[in-house]
Amino acid sequence: DFVANVSHELRTPLASMLVFSEMLKLGRVTDPDKVREYGRNIESIGLKLTQTINQILDYSRIESGQKRYHFEPTELPVIVEEALAACAGRLQQQQQTVQVLWPEEPLPLVMADAEAMTMALINLLDNASKYSAAASTITIRLQCEHNSVTLAISDEGIGIARAEQAKIFEKFYRVSTGMVHDVKGSGLGLAIAQHIVAAHQGQLTVTSELGRGSTFTIHWPGVVVDDESKAKAEL
Repeated sequence: DFVANVSHELRTPLASMLVFSEMLKLGRVTDPDKVREYGRNIESIGLKLTQTINQILDYSRIESGQKRYHFEPTELPVIVEEALAACAGRLQQQQQTVQVLWPEEPLPLVMADAEAMTMALINLLDNASKYSAAASTITIRLQCEHNSVTLAISDEGIGIARAEQAKIFEKFYRVSTGMVHDVKGSGLGLAIAQHIVAAHQGQLTVTSELGRGSTFTIHWPGVVVDDESKAKAEL
């Protein structure tokens, strides 16, 4: 099943990329706006393929115990912006919008591996997009309370049955009924996200109801960086 899913994830976008590039090579597209549109499509597909390959390689390193993290004081808005930029192609294609709800007070820095945490957020956004209808809204909410930070991603998708919620973070696990069965993927996205969050001494939780969407929440308990800690880290 894993090989079949990954083959689909690689072959389908590659076929689209070849069609776009052939049209450009043969000169069948000459309008400047169309040329730019085809270029954007090729770039978006390339980024998606890179993400899929990186997920497989990342999980290989996780399984072999070779995955290493580099923690440093990090601004959460930067992680959110980079994840949104990486998912822009899919979101635009699905005509989905993302609203980000920031707290009134500035967010503190957190100790994080920015690249890894961005990947975790990309996986969660990708998951929200895949299992939601076109033209729906995804909400990212950030909060800071009692020396901890939470980042929640809520969608308006099909939801997850209570019996399945404990299993969705298992590697290669895919719900086998309904629309979920029709959505292709490697089955690694949530497993990788959970591992990354755990490596940050955090927790990844889900609340969901069938037909009413899901909310995945990243909790960073007690890892907020104050100004004094930041100064020490810089030294």
